[in-house]
Amino acid sequence: MARREKRLMGEARGIVWRLINIKAIISLFLSRKNKRNIHNPENDLELALYNSLLGNNYLHYGYFADSQIKAEDISLNLLKKSMDDYASLLVSRVKEGEEIIEVGCGMGGLLARFDKQGNRVVGVTPNLSQVRHIAKYWPHIQIYNNMFEELDCDNVGQFDVVINSESFQYIDIKRGIEQVDKLLKQNGRWIMSDYFVINKETHNRSGHIFTEFESAINKAGFVIVEKIDITDNILPTLKYAHLLASNLAIPLADFTAKKFFLRHPFFEYLFAPVVENKLANIRLDTIDADIFKRDKIYLLMTIRRK
Repeated sequence: MARREKRLMGEARGIVWRLINIKAIISLFLSRKNKRNIHNPENDLELALYNSLLGNNYLHYGYFADSQIKAEDISLNLLKKSMDDYASLLVSRVKEGEEIIEVGCGMGGLLARFDKQGNRVVGVTPNLSQVRHIAKYWPHIQIYNNMFEELDCDNVGQFDVVINSESFQYIDIKRGIEQVDKLLKQNGRWIMSDYFVINKETHNRSGHIFTEFESAINKAGFVIVEKIDITDNILPTLKYAHLLASNLAIPLADFTAKKFFLRHPFFEYLFAPVVENKLANIRLDTIDADIFKRDKIYLLMTIRRK
């Protein structure tokens, strides 16, 4: 009996923790590439979830032309459209027939857009689930299952365009620039859309500090020839995520925990204070649009050699 009780306690602890770990729940939808992979790379459940919810094979913040749209007015269809519009910003900067390599290609949605446009495309991702997903839907597209820093660029070849869409933030700046330099043809372009840190005192340090990135590319012989601030256009996604977390996920976690404890008073006695404390101290800073805008900038850039 003691052994069974111990096992049930362990299971309950795990279940309750997963229910109240809102940051992990939100990251399942928002953090999705490369080193932020949540599940074992052999497990396709994460990609199945993205595909069933969004059905567009994109893994990025999206782009809202109406940056003033309220979170309450955003639907799943509008979120899908924002992701397609985001992809269009990148596709419109590449000419038909140009050869492209996308670094951190995610589920292949952007590669598919370029492929449809008539470009020869190659992708790079360290996530084996993503490789398998792309192979299933676009078997003719070559994907390298590598960390970008470890990619053998000499064997991969050179391209007209290198694309980083919300992926360079995970890559070492110096090594990443060296790799891009090897992959680009003489007159090639490096197109990047990503967020950067502008407030060095921020608690959430994900993303490179922009001044350090800009200094590094200048030293390496590159220059930014196009820089568009699209921060306001990606914020609605954060506002929508914050709304879901505060109005749905947290109340649901609270309800589920209370219902569980009501049926299991022994576990309530042991764990209720801990659970209540965690629920009361949940912070949603990472998906707070105001904090994001204070500390970070989201840029769409075209970079060339000097």
